[in-house]
Amino acid sequence: MEKKYNPSEYNNAVPCEVCGQITFIDDYGNSEKCPHCGWMQCADNERTDKTLGISYPMLVPLSRAREQYKAGQKFKATFEDFINGLMFYSEMLFWHHGLVHEVYTKLKSNDFEAYASGDCIVVFCNKEMKQEYNHVNEFREKANINGHLLKDIWDEVVHPCFMFCAGKNDYDIPPED
Repeated sequence: MEKKYNPSEYNNAVPCEVCGQITFIDDYGNSEKCPHCGWMQCADNERTDKTLGISYPMLVPLSRAREQYKAGQKFKATFEDFINGLMFYSEMLFWHHGLVHEVYTKLKSNDFEAYASGDCIVVFCNKEMKQEYNHVNEFREKANINGHLLKDIWDEVVHPCFMFCAGKNDYDIPPED
């Protein structure tokens, strides 16, 4: 019987790139959550880990995800992973004390080389506040929630993610830890 080609079906059994247990990927190399560890595989994770310090759609770099799994920890992106994701994708989300926060970038000019180096406007907002920074480094050093620097309270952040990957209803209901 001839195999029907359906690139969006998760019908290819492979070892999970984090835990090594069997999971299923589509014909592009992407998976839903691994039933054993919860990792979502992407065909480019090895490359994006090495070149950008992230993975997609999980954000945590693959190399660190493997370490976290071996240590029995949940997958958790660092503040630097979040910034790397922001510079890659330009639209990010996270939750803090049940409130969703958005972070996105805007071009200052058509100088894409400057943008790639962080010379962009970074907007950090939620339904109660809006902050703007003139460079990613300024965001890194000054972004705050109620006067507490984001980099200092990052351990309190839940589900940092790419905006597109947040999932239906995630904007209103914070994900569980």
